[in-house]
Amino acid sequence: MTSSNAPFLEKAAYLDAIRILQDTESLPPAEPAPALKPPQAPATTASTTASIDLDSIGEAEARRIASEEHRALGYRPPEGSLAAQAQAAAARHPEGSLIPPNEKALVEAAEADAVRVAGELGGQHAYKMDHWTVPGKGRLLSAAEALGIDLRGVGKSEAQQIMSEEHSELGYRPPAGSLAAEAQAAATHHPQGEPGVEHPDPITLVEAAREDAQRVAAEREPDTVPCINVHTITKQEAQLLESYEHKFLGYTPPSGSLAAQAQAAVARRGAQPVTKELAAFLYSEEHRTLGYDPPADNIAVIAQSLADQNAMDGGTRTLADAGV
Repeated sequence: MTSSNAPFLEKAAYLDAIRILQDTESLPPAEPAPALKPPQAPATTASTTASIDLDSIGEAEARRIASEEHRALGYRPPEGSLAAQAQAAAARHPEGSLIPPNEKALVEAAEADAVRVAGELGGQHAYKMDHWTVPGKGRLLSAAEALGIDLRGVGKSEAQQIMSEEHSELGYRPPAGSLAAEAQAAATHHPQGEPGVEHPDPITLVEAAREDAQRVAAEREPDTVPCINVHTITKQEAQLLESYEHKFLGYTPPSGSLAAQAQAAVARRGAQPVTKELAAFLYSEEHRTLGYDPPADNIAVIAQSLADQNAMDGGTRTLADAGV
């Protein structure tokens, strides 16, 4: 018994392990950030830019929205953001709806609200670098460190060159966590570069920008950076995901990890009799992801069979009864 998640479990576990290490590691402070006006609550509400039913939002969906909006903004979503509203809603109903908003809708809503928030707050960004590297290998590296670029020597002109090159390679503005974003943040502290620090040569900057553009593009490409759908993941896949993430982290995945979300989703789904509506939802999700009718051993097909049986005899069969 399987789902469309099966081919992506190991890579998804790896990426979530990076996120957890990034969120929990203690990084030394960078240069003091310039004083920023404390963000004020946005004048409009998230509902003006996102059509998400907050009554269907549980903890898993709220975390996804917060993660996507944080990534898009480059700082923690403030009060009044969709992320903040989703977290408040999830506190009232942690389990959310058995048939929640799909992943694409959550991401699009978070990104749309990030545009609204950034516009109303004047596009303020914190001087913080996103870090990435292989988990379990010590301190995580920023994009600049991984590419061997000393940001102390980067001034306004170098930052503009990196931004121009990376923007050209990507076809869109480099996001938070890119080399270009890090260079611009650094240049705000030393527009001419730090005194006594050698400036990176232009050829090195072009090569680094192009290499980072490849990384950024890969991380935005759904075929190379998988998104696990915890609503269709099977019990066996959730167990395997937990095993992979445990291996990458070196310890049991904590609450809030992808593995924990998957286990919770399986448990919640397994406690509910399979209805025609749930079976249709699972089938739609799997068909959308696979691009074709799910095979006989797919969770969606199994759910349809259980739903048919329940409808015929008034039974209360669950996916847990079928070992899914």
